[in-house]
Amino acid sequence: MDRKLASVQKIIKLEPIPNADSIEKATVLGWECVVKKGEFKEGDLCVYIEVDSIVPDLPDFEFLRDRKFRVRTIKLRKQVSQGLVMPLSIIKGLYPIGFEHIKKEDYSYIKEGEDLTELLKIKKYDPEGDAERAMIERTESIKRSRVDKFFRRYEWYRHIFSKNKPSKRFPHFIHKTDEDRIQLFPHICEKEKGVTFLYTEKIDGQSATYALLKNRKRYWEIWKPEYLFIVCSRNIHLRRPDNSSYWRIAKQYKIEEVLKSLILKDEFIILQGEIIGEGIRDNKYKIKGVDFYAFNLIRPPYTHSMPNVISSILEVYGIKWVPILSSCCLKDSIPEMVDFSKGKSLIADTPREGIVVRNYKKGLSFKVINPDFLLHYGE
Repeated sequence: MDRKLASVQKIIKLEPIPNADSIEKATVLGWECVVKKGEFKEGDLCVYIEVDSIVPDLPDFEFLRDRKFRVRTIKLRKQVSQGLVMPLSIIKGLYPIGFEHIKKEDYSYIKEGEDLTELLKIKKYDPEGDAERAMIERTESIKRSRVDKFFRRYEWYRHIFSKNKPSKRFPHFIHKTDEDRIQLFPHICEKEKGVTFLYTEKIDGQSATYALLKNRKRYWEIWKPEYLFIVCSRNIHLRRPDNSSYWRIAKQYKIEEVLKSLILKDEFIILQGEIIGEGIRDNKYKIKGVDFYAFNLIRPPYTHSMPNVISSILEVYGIKWVPILSSCCLKDSIPEMVDFSKGKSLIADTPREGIVVRNYKKGLSFKVINPDFLLHYGE
């Protein structure tokens, strides 16, 4: 399911901001946002636009021009604000065509939770995804000769000469790594009260997936390997070894050999983690070269190995697990969870990006981003 970057939401709570006469704090879902005082009442519906959204170049968003129309985490009068809270009139104001019949301030047709991302032409700020799409476009734009085009109708030819082309299709048996933020689950602290979760540090890098899949070959296909080794970025299957950070890590840690020693009799095994280092997200951890921190080891039927067990196993092969912070219950509220996410990274002398919170038995997981990290790096 695509993420709702812009949606209709309810103003849950309004609170004053100390030493601020013209602004106040609004709670939407689990987000805290700064709004103009008197513009909303508790219980009002509004248009909420998430952080890391890119809004269109239109007069209503002119105030974001200096930020290149990107919705960022900001701080006003010592109050952190994450996201834009705007009146429903923005829908009619931005795209009046088709809304002429609506009377002033009559928005009864709009329901809470309605997705407005496409209507408002909101896009996600996603530099990693943009780089992946550019990679595909570069390979697809290569002009091919008439002979090449002729032979590409044959599978054997495509198999030999198309290996270097990134695949748009992510392997169907692998789940992508993309945790939702805790603010999208406004009642999680009450609902899961008393349940123990594992807290690990969230690392700001590139998501990487490595997998080993038993090759279901026919009896005459003796030349085929016993296993298929799969290397993926967050969204793309990288078919052939290259100089990308994903393949460099695979070679640096001999991940194919490690997975072969761990797969046992399983049909597949999946190792997922974060790559950090030079050329990646401004190298906030000041790493020379590239490095890798694992956070998932998955076997059939999509069960996650417990970190306290698998981290010691991977350590034998020189592969590090993401720093484990604690194992405890959730805090009483989302603001308290956000406070808990703050602190220094255990990898380097820098604010940690946040925390990832998991309960493996229930299959629950989400991330809590540290606002100090976002403000420190202007994100």
